[in-house]
Amino acid sequence: MSVTIQKKNLIIYLAFLVAAIVYSSFYGGPLSYGVLYALLLIVPVSILYIIINYRCLCVYQEVDVHKLTKGEEHKYRILIENAGPLPIHEMKLGVYEDRCVLYEIKDGDILSLKSFEKKELKSGINCLYAGAYDIGLETVTFKSVFNIFTAELDVPYSFRAIVSPRITAIADKVLDLENLVNSTGFKSTHVFEDTPGSDLRSYQTGDALSSINWKVTARLSELMVRTPERMEKRSVTILVEAANVEREQQNMDFLKRRDYMLEFLVSAAWHFGNQGVPIKLIYPSGTIVERLVDSYESFMEFYSIVADSIFYDSNKAHEEIKQLAGNIRERTDEMETWIILKEDSSEGEDIFTICG
Repeated sequence: MSVTIQKKNLIIYLAFLVAAIVYSSFYGGPLSYGVLYALLLIVPVSILYIIINYRCLCVYQEVDVHKLTKGEEHKYRILIENAGPLPIHEMKLGVYEDRCVLYEIKDGDILSLKSFEKKELKSGINCLYAGAYDIGLETVTFKSVFNIFTAELDVPYSFRAIVSPRITAIADKVLDLENLVNSTGFKSTHVFEDTPGSDLRSYQTGDALSSINWKVTARLSELMVRTPERMEKRSVTILVEAANVEREQQNMDFLKRRDYMLEFLVSAAWHFGNQGVPIKLIYPSGTIVERLVDSYESFMEFYSIVADSIFYDSNKAHEEIKQLAGNIRERTDEMETWIILKEDSSEGEDIFTICG
């Protein structure tokens, strides 16, 4: 709650109050005391009136789909009802302008409601970030009698939207470092198959005699050996080291970081799943969850839940994720590639780390 004093109106009110006190002191009488008591009661009556208005205010918000998509326009509807006997006069609406765009409803719009009256407002809405967060109406502001002060209060019933990230190619440059060659999997840059491949090079001391290609050697009059192919099917795992932030503390900085991380994660899963290449995803969803994406169907299943599925139900789960990420960074495994997504990376630090 936020209370703002209108200084000019307060000074005028205090001047009238002082004048009423002086007048009552010198002359007395029912009229002077009636005016004095009326002035004295303006502030407490205004406070009580605002409390009653707020308690009787009912707000219902909805969009036309269960889950929204970042950057796409959807239909938004809000129903505001005064369920009390006292009318609501010039209530100011405050909307979330920093995370969504409402085309027909603007921040600061004024709304008045008679006793037991309800009004419906409709607008197009465009959510700017992926994730799960409150959108639409954020606050309502009431004025006191003579506008001596205003009270800004959080809307009685907030609306939490689930916004899916866009499917983009922002992770492709990172994943190309791993040399994806076909739909069977990865080829290692360090580990080679036991049997020679089709590539040739000149014989070097220490090369096995079985690797010599005698036909090519006879044709070129130079010893030529077949080099082994790089080992295929390195497994790939993405570990999501998400930030542990309480819902009440999820500010705009958090929303922007979560938006980028979700888009990167979905981009990486799409990069593999669309090609039939299996990828394992490890992320916190209350507890630590493992999910395999190896097809278009499994990708779509993951995509449909990822926007609101990354969270911790305890500090223990957060510590387990941090410990797992630390262990991965310290080890080397030629048969496995790990990509760690750290949501709360420091400024100038990449969100991803490739290990293995």
